[in-house]
Amino acid sequence: MSEVREPPAENTAAGGGPAAGETIPTPPLPPAPPEPWPAPFHPRHRDRRHPPSIFWPVLLIGIGVILLLWNLGYLPSYWWATLLRFWPVLLVLLGIEVLVGRRSTVGSIVSGVISLLLVAGVILLVVYAAQIPILAEWTRPAEVRTQHIEYSLEGVEQASVYIEWSSPPGRLSALGDSTNLIEGDIAYRGEIDFDVERHDDQAEVRLERSSQSWFWSFGFPDFSRERWEVQLSPQARLALDLDTGSGSCDLDLSGLQLSELVLDSGSGSIRLTLPAGSSFEARIDSGSGSVSIALPSSVGVRVELDSGSGSFNPSGRFRLVEGGRHGDGAWESDNYRTAASNIVLRIDQGSGSVTISDM
Repeated sequence: MSEVREPPAENTAAGGGPAAGETIPTPPLPPAPPEPWPAPFHPRHRDRRHPPSIFWPVLLIGIGVILLLWNLGYLPSYWWATLLRFWPVLLVLLGIEVLVGRRSTVGSIVSGVISLLLVAGVILLVVYAAQIPILAEWTRPAEVRTQHIEYSLEGVEQASVYIEWSSPPGRLSALGDSTNLIEGDIAYRGEIDFDVERHDDQAEVRLERSSQSWFWSFGFPDFSRERWEVQLSPQARLALDLDTGSGSCDLDLSGLQLSELVLDSGSGSIRLTLPAGSSFEARIDSGSGSVSIALPSSVGVRVELDSGSGSFNPSGRFRLVEGGRHGDGAWESDNYRTAASNIVLRIDQGSGSVTISDM
């Protein structure tokens, strides 16, 4: 008969814990992560700082010296227009700073010396320009010249007219008994461009200051002797594009036939008189100068205003139909829906005031 053996008794204490005197082994700690390899050294990583820039200090020194000479009365009256001729020197100074000045400390010093010499040379050339034959022409102020312009109305029924006044004051009005589409007497400095292109019964007219004489507008010329007097035919239907600058303009359009009007005004004051016998849309972009609009009482008018910081003053026959009284909105005259002729004024107002009055 086989013998049944009992399993050996577990060496445990009551409750399943370790037997008395028995030690429990501590589990091994996880291995430490490997230390990262150091980044490879490269000489360019040693110092990425650039030497201090010389360009702006030299520029400030040059401006300060010029203003000081001006305040002390050592600069001639033509200095500003002459100095503007040397504006490419700024590009040369900036190029020297980029190519040489930012390379090293020595390069920064060399760049500073060259820049100082160039600035000093420009100042000397401005002061003594009248005594240098090749520069003497720059010092002569542009003389005021008068030119008469005209173009025949023969065969023209419609015309688009662009006139840029720039800085001189001017007046635009209707021709009387004349066979011309446009006539004008222009007193101006520099050059003007007057061009007319024909397309069957339509004409395109451009009258503006030439781009070749742009630098005169940066000086301090006396515009009191300049004036543009322009007249247009009341027999042709006109689309007008008028661009005024710092000069005050009187735009009397009361005798003209208009199909469209665009007016971009600047810092000069504008007096605009609109016609009674035409229905059209006018877009006015006003600047810092005041704009005064005179309207015939027989014409119905709607004003759509994109308000600016200037005041808006409509006449008493206008009522607010959209928006707020002191912001963007639309105003209509009391006869806007019933008048035979209607005008829509879309005004993008700047900082100057806009006033609408009745004729």
